[in-house]
Amino acid sequence: MKAMISENVVKPVRERRRGLFDATQWWERLSMDQKFGVYQLAKFGYELAFIRNLADAGPLAVVRRNQDYATVSHSGEVNLRPNIVIRD
Repeated sequence: MKAMISENVVKPVRERRRGLFDATQWWERLSMDQKFGVYQLAKFGYELAFIRNLADAGPLAVVRRNQDYATVSHSGEVNLRPNIVIRD
């Protein structure tokens, strides 16, 4: 499967619960502001990991670089030190 968007911003990933998912589908679900934020973080080696849907704030893009995580809110606000729990 090939999933290349804007210089490797999104790569195919094996999702634990549902098998292989198409990362381009995640990319298409991002708002324009989120796409811009994720693209900017990709310049520093981050890749889109997943989207977490929050009842009060809408979709939250979670990006990863090695063991470092960052988030991009629906409005494009980047948080380099998010308070999120990542399952192993």
